[in-house]
Amino acid sequence: MKPFAKLFALFGEAIKQTRKKIGFTQMKKIRTLCAMLFAIAIPILLASCGVLYDFKPIKQFDQKEYDKMIISVLDRNFKIKPIVSEYEQFDAYRTCIQDSLWQHQTAVQPVQILYFKKDSLLSYHINCTAKGGLSNLNWNTDQRFETFPPATAVPITPQMQNLSKIRDIYGINDDSEYLIVVFWTNMLPKISKSAIETVKTNLRENGAANKAAIVLINTDKFYVTLQ
Repeated sequence: MKPFAKLFALFGEAIKQTRKKIGFTQMKKIRTLCAMLFAIAIPILLASCGVLYDFKPIKQFDQKEYDKMIISVLDRNFKIKPIVSEYEQFDAYRTCIQDSLWQHQTAVQPVQILYFKKDSLLSYHINCTAKGGLSNLNWNTDQRFETFPPATAVPITPQMQNLSKIRDIYGINDDSEYLIVVFWTNMLPKISKSAIETVKTNLRENGAANKAAIVLINTDKFYVTLQ
Protein backbone atom coordinates (compact mmCIF):
# COMPACT_ATOMS: atom_id res chain seq x y z
CA MET A 1 0.00 0.00 0.00
CA LYS A 2 1.42 3.39 -0.99
CA PRO A 3 2.03 6.14 1.63
CA PHE A 4 -1.08 8.19 0.89
CA ALA A 5 -3.15 5.00 0.94
CA LYS A 6 -1.95 4.34 4.49
CA LEU A 7 -2.85 7.89 5.46
CA PHE A 8 -6.38 7.52 4.11
CA ALA A 9 -6.72 4.29 6.11
CA LEU A 10 -5.78 6.28 9.20
CA PHE A 11 -8.33 8.96 8.29
CA GLY A 12 -11.09 6.39 8.20
CA GLU A 13 -10.20 5.00 11.60
CA ALA A 14 -9.94 8.45 13.13
CA ILE A 15 -13.34 9.49 11.78
CA LYS A 16 -14.92 6.35 13.17
CA GLN A 17 -13.47 7.15 16.57
CA THR A 18 -14.93 10.66 16.57
CA ARG A 19 -18.37 9.10 16.11
CA LYS A 20 -18.00 7.07 19.31
CA LYS A 21 -18.75 8.39 22.78
CA ILE A 22 -15.33 9.63 23.81
CA GLY A 23 -14.16 12.60 25.83
CA PHE A 24 -13.93 16.04 24.29
CA THR A 25 -10.15 16.25 24.76
CA GLN A 26 -9.56 12.88 23.11
CA MET A 27 -11.90 13.71 20.24
CA LYS A 28 -10.12 17.04 19.70
CA LYS A 29 -6.76 15.28 19.53
CA ILE A 30 -8.08 12.79 16.98
CA ARG A 31 -9.56 15.48 14.76
CA THR A 32 -6.33 17.51 14.98
CA LEU A 33 -4.43 14.42 13.84
CA CYS A 34 -6.89 14.04 10.96
CA ALA A 35 -6.28 17.61 9.84
CA MET A 36 -2.52 17.10 9.88
CA LEU A 37 -2.73 13.84 7.93
CA PHE A 38 -5.19 15.35 5.44
CA ALA A 39 -2.89 18.30 4.80
CA ILE A 40 -0.10 15.85 3.96
CA ALA A 41 -2.04 13.17 2.08
CA ILE A 42 -4.11 15.21 -0.36
CA PRO A 43 -1.13 16.97 -1.99
CA ILE A 44 0.70 13.61 -2.17
CA LEU A 45 -2.37 11.97 -3.70
CA LEU A 46 -2.70 14.68 -6.32
CA ALA A 47 1.02 15.06 -7.00
CA SER A 48 1.18 11.36 -7.83
CA CYS A 49 -1.24 12.10 -10.67
CA GLY A 50 0.33 15.41 -11.70
CA VAL A 51 -2.66 17.61 -10.83
CA LEU A 52 -1.28 19.85 -8.06
CA TYR A 53 -1.63 22.95 -10.26
CA ASP A 54 -5.41 22.98 -9.82
CA PHE A 55 -5.52 22.07 -6.12
CA LYS A 56 -7.43 24.48 -3.87
CA PRO A 57 -7.66 23.59 -0.17
CA ILE A 58 -11.23 23.68 1.18
CA LYS A 59 -12.14 24.09 4.85
CA GLN A 60 -15.90 23.78 4.55
CA PHE A 61 -18.64 23.09 2.06
CA ASP A 62 -19.19 26.38 0.24
CA GLN A 63 -22.74 26.65 -1.10
CA LYS A 64 -21.91 29.66 -3.26
CA GLU A 65 -19.00 27.92 -4.96
CA TYR A 66 -21.10 24.81 -5.41
CA ASP A 67 -23.96 26.78 -6.99
CA LYS A 68 -21.49 28.64 -9.22
CA MET A 69 -20.17 25.37 -10.63
CA ILE A 70 -23.61 23.83 -11.14
CA ILE A 71 -24.95 26.92 -12.90
CA SER A 72 -21.93 26.92 -15.22
CA VAL A 73 -22.51 23.33 -16.40
CA LEU A 74 -26.30 23.02 -16.51
CA ASP A 75 -27.60 22.63 -20.05
CA ARG A 76 -31.20 22.08 -21.10
CA ASN A 77 -29.99 19.74 -23.84
CA PHE A 78 -28.97 17.18 -21.22
CA LYS A 79 -30.67 15.48 -18.31
CA ILE A 80 -28.47 16.61 -15.41
CA LYS A 81 -29.07 15.92 -11.71
CA PRO A 82 -26.77 17.56 -9.13
CA ILE A 83 -26.25 15.92 -5.72
CA VAL A 84 -24.25 17.01 -2.67
CA SER A 85 -22.75 13.91 -1.07
CA GLU A 86 -22.62 13.45 2.68
CA TYR A 87 -19.49 11.90 4.18
CA GLU A 88 -21.33 8.67 4.95
CA GLN A 89 -22.58 8.31 1.38
CA PHE A 90 -19.19 8.66 -0.29
CA ASP A 91 -17.65 6.38 2.33
CA ALA A 92 -20.31 3.77 1.50
CA TYR A 93 -19.34 4.08 -2.17
CA ARG A 94 -15.65 3.83 -1.31
CA THR A 95 -16.14 0.67 0.72
CA CYS A 96 -18.60 -1.17 -1.52
CA ILE A 97 -15.63 -3.03 -2.96
CA GLN A 98 -13.65 -5.04 -0.41
CA ASP A 99 -10.21 -4.26 -1.74
CA SER A 100 -7.59 -2.15 0.03
CA LEU A 101 -6.09 -0.67 -3.15
CA TRP A 102 -9.56 0.36 -4.34
CA GLN A 103 -10.69 1.84 -1.01
CA HIS A 104 -7.54 3.81 -0.20
CA GLN A 105 -6.17 4.76 -3.59
CA THR A 106 -8.58 4.48 -6.53
CA ALA A 107 -11.92 5.37 -4.93
CA VAL A 108 -10.54 8.45 -3.16
CA GLN A 109 -9.41 10.13 -6.36
CA PRO A 110 -11.19 13.51 -6.35
CA VAL A 111 -12.60 13.39 -9.88
CA GLN A 112 -14.18 10.24 -11.32
CA ILE A 113 -16.42 9.41 -14.29
CA LEU A 114 -18.53 6.25 -14.42
CA TYR A 115 -20.74 5.09 -17.31
CA PHE A 116 -23.42 2.50 -16.59
CA LYS A 117 -25.87 0.77 -18.87
CA LYS A 118 -28.64 0.07 -16.40
CA ASP A 119 -26.67 -1.59 -13.55
CA SER A 120 -23.68 -2.67 -15.62
CA LEU A 121 -20.49 -0.59 -15.36
CA LEU A 122 -19.12 -0.06 -18.87
CA SER A 123 -16.52 2.67 -18.58
CA TYR A 124 -14.55 4.11 -15.64
CA HIS A 125 -12.16 7.07 -15.49
CA ILE A 126 -10.24 8.84 -12.72
CA ASN A 127 -8.08 11.95 -12.79
CA CYS A 128 -4.94 9.78 -12.67
CA THR A 129 -5.75 8.18 -16.02
CA ALA A 130 -5.97 11.47 -17.93
CA LYS A 131 -2.78 13.09 -19.20
CA GLY A 132 -1.98 16.56 -17.94
CA GLY A 133 -1.65 19.74 -19.94
CA LEU A 134 -0.39 23.15 -18.90
CA SER A 135 -3.43 23.98 -16.81
CA ASN A 136 -5.86 21.05 -17.00
CA LEU A 137 -6.26 17.38 -17.82
CA ASN A 138 -7.09 15.82 -21.16
CA TRP A 139 -9.87 13.36 -20.35
CA ASN A 140 -9.86 12.33 -23.99
CA THR A 141 -6.41 10.77 -23.64
CA ASP A 142 -5.95 8.09 -26.31
CA GLN A 143 -9.24 9.26 -27.88
CA ARG A 144 -11.21 7.33 -25.25
CA PHE A 145 -14.17 9.69 -25.44
CA GLU A 146 -14.46 9.60 -29.22
CA THR A 147 -16.97 6.75 -28.94
CA PHE A 148 -20.09 6.20 -26.87
CA PRO A 149 -19.79 4.74 -24.36
CA PRO A 150 -16.15 5.80 -24.12
CA ALA A 151 -13.37 3.24 -23.90
CA THR A 152 -12.69 2.59 -20.23
CA ALA A 153 -9.46 3.98 -18.79
CA VAL A 154 -9.45 1.59 -15.84
CA PRO A 155 -9.89 -2.14 -16.53
CA ILE A 156 -13.27 -3.21 -15.17
CA THR A 157 -13.22 -6.29 -12.96
CA PRO A 158 -16.29 -8.35 -11.97
CA GLN A 159 -15.94 -6.92 -8.45
CA MET A 160 -16.37 -3.39 -9.80
CA GLN A 161 -19.94 -4.16 -10.83
CA ASN A 162 -20.73 -3.56 -7.14
CA LEU A 163 -20.46 0.12 -7.99
CA SER A 164 -24.03 -0.07 -9.26
CA LYS A 165 -24.89 0.37 -5.56
CA ILE A 166 -24.43 4.07 -6.29
CA ARG A 167 -28.13 4.11 -7.20
CA ASP A 168 -29.16 3.01 -3.71
CA ILE A 169 -26.50 5.02 -1.87
CA TYR A 170 -27.57 8.30 -3.50
CA GLY A 171 -31.24 7.52 -4.13
CA ILE A 172 -30.88 7.77 -7.90
CA ASN A 173 -34.17 6.84 -9.54
CA ASP A 174 -33.79 7.22 -13.26
CA ASP A 175 -34.86 4.82 -16.01
CA SER A 176 -32.60 6.21 -18.75
CA GLU A 177 -30.78 3.59 -20.79
CA TYR A 178 -27.44 4.96 -19.58
CA LEU A 179 -26.43 6.52 -16.27
CA ILE A 180 -23.30 8.65 -16.11
CA VAL A 181 -21.95 9.59 -12.68
CA VAL A 182 -19.33 12.30 -12.22
CA PHE A 183 -17.76 12.69 -8.79
CA TRP A 184 -16.31 16.18 -8.50
CA THR A 185 -14.95 18.61 -5.92
CA ASN A 186 -14.16 22.29 -5.59
CA MET A 187 -10.65 21.26 -4.53
CA LEU A 188 -10.10 20.77 -8.27
CA PRO A 189 -12.53 23.16 -10.00
CA LYS A 190 -10.91 23.23 -13.46
CA ILE A 191 -10.42 19.49 -13.64
CA SER A 192 -13.93 18.88 -12.31
CA LYS A 193 -15.49 21.16 -14.90
CA SER A 194 -13.46 19.69 -17.75
CA ALA A 195 -14.64 16.19 -16.73
CA ILE A 196 -18.27 17.32 -16.87
CA GLU A 197 -17.83 19.11 -20.18
CA THR A 198 -16.05 16.06 -21.62
CA VAL A 199 -19.09 13.93 -20.78
CA LYS A 200 -21.44 16.45 -22.41
CA THR A 201 -19.29 16.59 -25.53
CA ASN A 202 -19.17 12.80 -25.67
CA LEU A 203 -22.96 12.61 -25.59
CA ARG A 204 -23.47 15.47 -28.04
CA GLU A 205 -21.01 14.28 -30.67
CA ASN A 206 -22.29 10.72 -30.55
CA GLY A 207 -25.98 11.63 -30.65
CA ALA A 208 -26.59 10.05 -27.27
CA ALA A 209 -27.88 12.98 -25.20
CA ASN A 210 -31.40 11.55 -25.13
CA LYS A 211 -30.18 8.14 -23.99
CA ALA A 212 -28.43 9.14 -20.78
CA ALA A 213 -28.83 10.87 -17.44
CA ILE A 214 -25.84 12.68 -15.92
CA VAL A 215 -25.56 12.73 -12.13
CA LEU A 216 -23.05 15.23 -10.73
CA ILE A 217 -22.01 14.27 -7.18
CA ASN A 218 -20.03 16.84 -5.22
CA THR A 219 -17.78 15.25 -2.56
CA ASP A 220 -16.54 18.34 -0.71
CA LYS A 221 -18.18 17.24 2.55
CA PHE A 222 -16.23 13.98 2.48
CA TYR A 223 -12.87 15.73 2.26
CA VAL A 224 -13.86 18.46 4.72
CA THR A 225 -14.91 15.86 7.31
CA LEU A 226 -11.42 14.36 7.16
CA GLN A 227 -10.01 17.62 8.52
